[in-house]
Amino acid sequence: MSTLELILSMACAVYTLRLAGFLLAEREISPTWEHALGFVPVATLTALVVASLAGRSDEGSIRLVAVVGAGLIARRTGRVWVCILVGMALYWLLRLAWMSVRSGEG
Repeated sequence: MSTLELILSMACAVYTLRLAGFLLAEREISPTWEHALGFVPVATLTALVVASLAGRSDEGSIRLVAVVGAGLIARRTGRVWVCILVGMALYWLLRLAWMSVRSGEG
């Protein structure tokens, strides 16, 4: 399969899913499905956090501190966007500080 075929097939799949969402918007879903879909944001955030920990080996402690800080904020506020914002800000600030310390060593 060529790259173009792969991109086009993925685009068709995404378009089909989005179109199905619009076409089925008026239908009701069962309470079981509604309850299960309530866990999607938490599962998505967890996947993003776990994937972010796998980075450069020399940044492991920076990433871990950012994750812990974001987790504490998420626990306190209960807002996903605040958690992401704080986690990214912590990561970039710690990375900037680490790079400035590292450039001063040489």
